[in-house]
Amino acid sequence: MSGSKDMNPRSRFTTLKNSFDWIATWIIGLAFLVAGFPHWSNAYYFLGSVYAYKLVEPGIGQIIAMTMPVIQLVLALCFLTRTFLDASHLATLFLLICFVTVQTSALVRGLDISCGCFGPGHDTTIGWFSLSLVYGLLALSLIRNGMFLFSRPTVSSCFRPCRNDELNFLRQHFPSQTSSHCSPYQRL
Repeated sequence: MSGSKDMNPRSRFTTLKNSFDWIATWIIGLAFLVAGFPHWSNAYYFLGSVYAYKLVEPGIGQIIAMTMPVIQLVLALCFLTRTFLDASHLATLFLLICFVTVQTSALVRGLDISCGCFGPGHDTTIGWFSLSLVYGLLALSLIRNGMFLFSRPTVSSCFRPCRNDELNFLRQHFPSQTSSHCSPYQRL
């Protein structure tokens, strides 16, 4: 009897969460790889894309054009190798919020420019299609981060009854911090 009906709701949620994490991580990782490599290999095109948004000074634009492809490729590498996932997903959330803000700003200001998302071979003008890609990645990142943020152990789960040997160790090594009436529910 090892069917899915025998699973308790908590383990079903864990299975769903892990599956969603795997899928979201691969989608975002591949998107950053596909976006980062053309930016890295054709830095002048990407610099022109940064300047086209008319949001930053030339010096800051150069810094963005030099660092953004590296950041995207490092995040893609972290996602595809599944290392530093929580930190990578938080950094990605920040980047995607920046991307959404910049593209929405260009659309509102009526700029008829390429989004510069995937390099010179994919000249997509900023519009509803390019925004839907960025908003879709942002939604995926928000859901993934939310699922992991709200499924972490709570503070109350850090409290558990002390075993006698733990309590004796605490009393022996930290006598000033443990009284003779020390509760067995004291946090370690």
